[in-house]
Amino acid sequence: MSDEFTERRTAGIAAEPPDPLIKTAGKIDAAARRGILAAIDTLFVWLARYRQRRALDALGDHMLKDIGVSRADIDREASKRFWQE
Repeated sequence: MSDEFTERRTAGIAAEPPDPLIKTAGKIDAAARRGILAAIDTLFVWLARYRQRRALDALGDHMLKDIGVSRADIDREASKRFWQE
């Protein structure tokens, strides 16, 4: 238990012991936050890439002709893994 809790208890003030998880969460430094946010951003990029490739693969040949892309181009793009550019 923390010193603050002990002081409040001996002074007769009702207090709950501090939650250690809350104290730990506040100690995450800025570099760790940036790393976490970068990882989340990467996951969203991968998800978008996966969805876009599936959507392209689902287009019919007449739609591909409209946008000027061949079926071979789409097959090559759709065969890539989500983490590949």
